[in-house]
Amino acid sequence: MLVAAALLAPMYWHGVDASFVPEYRDLKTKFFVGNKEDDALAIMAYSGSNLLRLRVWVNPPRGYCDLAHTLKMARDGQALGMKILLNFHYSDDWADPQHQIVPAAWKNLDLAGLAKATEEHSYQVTKALVDQGTVPAMIQVGNEIRNGMEWPLGHLNNEQSFDSLATLLRAGTRGVERAMPKKSSYQMMIHHDQGGSLVQCLKFYAELEKRNVRFDVIGLSYYPWWHGTLRDLQDNLNGLSRTFHKDVVVAETAYPFTLKWSDNVGNFVWEKTDLKCEYPATIQGQVSFLKRLHEIVHAVPDGHGRGVVYWAPEYVAQPGIGTPYENLTLFDFEHRALPGLAALCER
Repeated sequence: MLVAAALLAPMYWHGVDASFVPEYRDLKTKFFVGNKEDDALAIMAYSGSNLLRLRVWVNPPRGYCDLAHTLKMARDGQALGMKILLNFHYSDDWADPQHQIVPAAWKNLDLAGLAKATEEHSYQVTKALVDQGTVPAMIQVGNEIRNGMEWPLGHLNNEQSFDSLATLLRAGTRGVERAMPKKSSYQMMIHHDQGGSLVQCLKFYAELEKRNVRFDVIGLSYYPWWHGTLRDLQDNLNGLSRTFHKDVVVAETAYPFTLKWSDNVGNFVWEKTDLKCEYPATIQGQVSFLKRLHEIVHAVPDGHGRGVVYWAPEYVAQPGIGTPYENLTLFDFEHRALPGLAALCER
């Protein structure tokens, strides 16, 4: 019988979403600590990261982020001492506020059929993780679902459409609950992208609560150039925790260590005016941003601030992978670990 006793005590998460690692491994990309080469995931774990967030797609056309890669990454992360945050996108590719495309195999289903497919997918993926001994500490049902998920049936465009979204979310949580060991201690996360908007988030989570959608953790994305100031984030975290009496996690974040580029793909952040933050786009600015972010999360009332997850710290420029993100990673342009990685993982 699987026992998840290690999950019983509340933890503060120093997390990484390192879902690109299999692609870099296949390309034989080299990563370093100083001049010493090592596997990217191992570097993050040895630096102190204790949570590995893994996105899973249904039938990804390129193969990555499928069940097989997710299982392998979960084994690798657990062997390195990391707990697992499973991130269901319920799509064949990226799911975010602008893209929540229903998997191709599900596109002709009605709402009842879509809910059943969502439940079964959630069950099968979670059960596979459980069966191999990598019981998730946290499960995220949907990714950045401000505008709903599994469009068009789960698209949020008015208050009534919350009913359809809630149907799909309850189906996803049922699948997870069926698969998880009865005595395991785990948390269910619902993830909103607007980390700096208390008004939007209060409305969103209140509508889900009214419809009996389970969420133990409120997950928020926070990128200053899209989501406002650190004060906006602080007000949102504090307001949500006081209103719903639940844990809050910054489930995605990043900050630039430079405004320069190292490939020919346009970057998300390239001008000082993009930052919306007092910290410069320098190596030390990235460190200072992460330290302040942890201070804000630690200060959430009643101990409900439970951690920070850095999105794609390994998403470096590499022949074979074009990236708009290479100045936001926790590795420099030579793929050496930056001080920001230590700041993310600092206890």
